[in-house]
Order: sequence, then structure tokens, then C-alpha cells
Amino acid sequence: MSSIAPLLPSSPLTEEPSSPGSPATPPDQLILLRLLDAVTDPLLFTNAEGHLRIANARARELLVAGEGASEGHRRAVELNQHLFTTALASAATGGASTVRRRELSLVDPLQGTDLLFELVTTPMREAQGVVGVVSVLRNVTDLGRATQALGESYRRLRASEQEARSERLRLDLILDSVANPIILTDPSGSMVLMNDPAERLFSAPAGSGEASRRRVRTNDAHFSSFLSHLLSQGSARRWRGELHLMEPTTGTPLPMEAVASKVLTDQGETTSIVTLLHDRTETREKARLLEQLKTASSELEAKVHTATAELAEQNEKLRRQALQLEQASAAKSQFLANMSHEFRTPLNAILGYTNMLLQGVSGEMMPTQKRNLQRIDSNGRHLLQVINEILDITRIEAGRMPLNLSDFALPELLQEVMAELDPIIARTKLVVDAALPPRLPEVHSDRQKVKQIVLNLLSNALKFTHEGSIQVNAEYQPSLSLVLISVKDTGIGIAQEHQEKIFEDFQQVDSSPTRAYGGTGLGLSICRRLATMLGGRITVQSALGQGSTFTLHLPRRTRRT
Repeated sequence: MSSIAPLLPSSPLTEEPSSPGSPATPPDQLILLRLLDAVTDPLLFTNAEGHLRIANARARELLVAGEGASEGHRRAVELNQHLFTTALASAATGGASTVRRRELSLVDPLQGTDLLFELVTTPMREAQGVVGVVSVLRNVTDLGRATQALGESYRRLRASEQEARSERLRLDLILDSVANPIILTDPSGSMVLMNDPAERLFSAPAGSGEASRRRVRTNDAHFSSFLSHLLSQGSARRWRGELHLMEPTTGTPLPMEAVASKVLTDQGETTSIVTLLHDRTETREKARLLEQLKTASSELEAKVHTATAELAEQNEKLRRQALQLEQASAAKSQFLANMSHEFRTPLNAILGYTNMLLQGVSGEMMPTQKRNLQRIDSNGRHLLQVINEILDITRIEAGRMPLNLSDFALPELLQEVMAELDPIIARTKLVVDAALPPRLPEVHSDRQKVKQIVLNLLSNALKFTHEGSIQVNAEYQPSLSLVLISVKDTGIGIAQEHQEKIFEDFQQVDSSPTRAYGGTGLGLSICRRLATMLGGRITVQSALGQGSTFTLHLPRRTRRT
């Protein structure tokens, strides 16, 4: 059989070489080889030393690579040879006296797919003993896949059964958690399934008396009568009605609303009936309470209607009073504005003549006369300041205070303020100075109003500071485009609870008749209103006995509103 020799040239399963010039294959052996090639399962015969002697066509497809085979084909064949040799050696170690079976995984060299075979090895014996081994590879790939699919189907079946049991358990839990009784009956009306609330109505507790069992039978009778109505309706799938049941233990009447529905097959046949019972005791109680609520609501609506009419009347009165107050406020503002002008005209004349007399226009005066005229001039100027403050308040309230915007330098403005108050500063023992940064930008605002605010703040600091110092500071915050002008003193200070009060009209910290400091209480109020008109604000930081710091926060460019 020299034709078998080149089957596995690289495998340990090599055929014993034929001697040169061996005779041709006899016809009967040729027929045997063709029969072996016709077998679809791979067949191989190895001698006792493990050398391959015979292999049919199917075996050669798996274990032999021809001369023109690709690299991938050769590698698959080499892997198959190695796996087959290992499996054959393993079978031989188990003894060669019996048939051996085992699984063997090979690779299809043509398709590159995995193949599963059952390797059956049978020893061939002669008189002198075992002369070789016949190996049959039975392709069980499809069988393995079928077995795997069967196992998967079995696992799915078990999972479905488990899921069905879980669903049934979940359904039982859901039904038992429903407060309303639920009953499932067959087409004849026999109860098949019910939840816990239903069992309490249609089953007597263990050890219950005859009275409880009688009430259960009564409930059964009422329920059966209800179902008979549904079944008698023919094609009707749902029936709603009233059931008068009783609580088996106590005998308490239970008015129930029953809703029954048929469960039909695809052919329209009734397979079961589901009935839901709803206790109407609470519903009836709610209906009674609702009726009472409607009655009370009607009474309340009547009272609200009356109160609304009274409220509308009060609102009308308040509207009229508000209109009257607005008219009175306008009249007050107009009166104060007119009277301020009327006061200032003769007062300016008085101050003018007083100033002329003090300058000696009418001749030299006695010291007593001069002192008296100076008192007249001082009090007249104080009265003029009060009138000007009242006039400013009325003009601001009436919205008639104009804004005269211009560009000006803060250092010059602060120098003017210091110069005007220099006589007052000279009469005190205070150190008053100003701290200005070297590059302070110009401000676009109402110069006169900014000056009036700073002048008032510095005047207050001089009034309420007896010793120490007063510091006027100015700074510019580019990130906020704000100019900050602050007046810091070491005076008497202001308590926390009074710091907002001092900005109100005609208000001072000490408003008693015996207060130590004079003034109308309008200065800071006017300052805050002017600062608001300029788009800024005034803040204060103070503590009683520790001085005060008033700060004007002014935008660098004021916009007209």
C-alpha cells in the first residue's frame, strides 16, 4: 500500500516506507481502498509503532496538505495532526485491549470552522498480538450543537417555569395587597381564586360559631345571585351591581359595589369571571359629609359675598382717602415751596441790611450793637439754611430738582468745601485734612449737588466731634467705575439701632426738647435723596463713642433718568 505513504509526511504517524520496486496494488486491495474512500467518516489505521498505514479520503482532507495548499491550510492540517497524535497516544496509554471513545476537536482546513468528532479506536489483533489500531472519527458537530441547543432550550424552559412561578407569587402578593376583595370564578360560578380581603368575607375563620358560618353562607348566596345576572346577560362582558354583605365575625353591614368581567377566549368562550368588590361605606359617609360641606359652603359664600361688598366699600373709601392725601401732599409741597420763597425774600433783605450795618455803612457802632447785629446775622443765616433745606425736600418730592451734569475734578471741589468751612474749623481744636490719590479721574455729575453732600457730611462731622481728627478721603474703583468720598471722624458715634433713623426726614438720634445739638434733621435725608438722584448711595459705619465714617458711593458718570 505504497499509495498511503505520503499522507502524513510531517507527522509522527508516518507510514513505514515501502521497499523500492514493490509490486503494484492488487485489484482486491484497490477495491478496499475505494470502499474506504467512499466512507464519509475519516478512517485511519496505524501500526503498533504508531506509524500510519491507511487513511481514507475524508481523513486525508483533515490531516494532509497537498503541494499547492495555502499557508493557512497547512497550519490547520498541522494543528489537526498534532491533536490527532495526542489523542491517539492518550488512547494507547489506557490499554489496547478494548475499544476507546473520546471527543476530539479539529479544524476544517477548507472552511476554517471548528469540528467536533468522536474518536473511536479499536485494537487489531493477530496471533502474535496487537498489530495496529483502527481509528474512526465520527462527526458529532451537529449533534453537539443540537445537544447545546437542547440544553439551552431546557435552561430557558426552567427559567420560564421559574418566571411563571415568580409571576404567580407576584400576582398573589399583588392581589393580597389590594384592599378591595377580588374573586376569580369559573363559568359555573364556583370560586377558583380570591385574595385575603375576599377570604375574610366568604370563608369562616377556624373555630368560628354558627352565626359567622351563617353570615358566610348569606354572602355566598348574594354573590351567586349577582353572578347569575351576569351569566344571564348572554353577550354582556361586564355587569355592575349592588351587594349587601356582612362582616362574618361582627355582622356589620357592608354595602358593596360589585363589578364583574368575563374573561373570553379568542373564540368568545367564557373561561372565567373576575369580580371586584368595593366597600361603599366610606363613599356614603363621604357623600353625607359632602352634602354638609356644600351647605356650609353656601353659607360661607353668602358671608364672603357680604364681606366682599364691605371690602369694596372700604377700598373705595381708602382710594378716596389716598387721593385726598396725595392732593394734600401736593398742596403741602406747593405751600412749602411758596412759603420758602416768601420767607427767603424778606430774610435776604434782613441779612443784607445787617451785613451793611456790620460793614459800617451807617457809621461806627458800639460793641454791644455790633454783637447784637452779629447774632441777628448768625440766626438769620441759620434760618435761611433751614428754609433752603425745606425747599430742597419739597422740590425733590415734587420731582422738580433739576440735574446739571458736567465734568469736574474732585480735588478742586474738596478744596472749595474745606475753604468754606475753614472759619468753623479754625474755631475747633480738630485736625482736619484730606487724603487724595495722585491720579483721581474727572467725574461727570452734578457738581453743586456733590458739593452740597460733602459739605453737609463734613459739617456734621465738625458738629459732633469735640476732639481728635476728621479725615476726608477719596478713591476710585475702576472695576466698578465708582468714586468713593468718605468723611471719617472721631466723634460721639451712632448706635447701631439709630444708624438708619438718621436718614429720615426731621429725625435725629436725640429728638428730645433738651437735646444738645441743634438742627432740623433734614441734612442727611437730603444727602441720601441727592445721592439717589445721582445714581449713588450713602453708607455709614459707626459705633457709639468710637466715631463715624460716612461714605458717598458715586458713579463716575451719572446718567440722566
